[in-house]
Amino acid sequence: MKFNGRLVKFAAYSGLCACIVSSITCGTNVVGNLSSATSDFSPNGQPIPRVLRVAFINNTNFRAIFTFGAYDQLNQNTIPTNLGQVRLEALTSSQTFTQPCRRTFSVGGAELIRLIKENRNSPQINIPDERALIQGVNFSGAPLGDPLEAEPTEGTAEGSVRLVGVDYSCARTDIRQTTGTGLLLFTFEPDAASPGGFRVDFQFVEP
Repeated sequence: MKFNGRLVKFAAYSGLCACIVSSITCGTNVVGNLSSATSDFSPNGQPIPRVLRVAFINNTNFRAIFTFGAYDQLNQNTIPTNLGQVRLEALTSSQTFTQPCRRTFSVGGAELIRLIKENRNSPQINIPDERALIQGVNFSGAPLGDPLEAEPTEGTAEGSVRLVGVDYSCARTDIRQTTGTGLLLFTFEPDAASPGGFRVDFQFVEP
């Protein structure tokens, strides 16, 4: 499994390199992602990750079930940090979560879920809700306590994968700050034209 995981990451790295060569836009995105600051240095010289805020809004009539987390996509030893799992009731908003700034933030993305499953024995990984460990987002109309309360009885949405320096920033508004203060806002919407009948919208709210 580890060898296969390294092949996947090498292929991703090769794809990014090819992307830089073949497309100015794609190349700009890659450079922006790799060059964006995600950490500051403590007085003793150790890097300290900046912090992001993340929130979710469920604009559907059904419960949304999903997993989110952050990782560094080109690090072959990357492990998702601050893994979160949520069952967000219909027409409600979540609390605001804090996340260490990393190169990639994902809601139900295939690579995030793979990394969590591959590293489930790591002390850094805590999976409180196995039924929420899914690609994408499930939408359930079953009542709480029903065996189908986390199943996609009403449909699904594809996962969302966002890159620092492309989709969001961990930039500070003041040099004295040790963290970014922007907000990653994900909104779940019904959409008959999307695979599964729902979609995940994203907005980065500047500090």
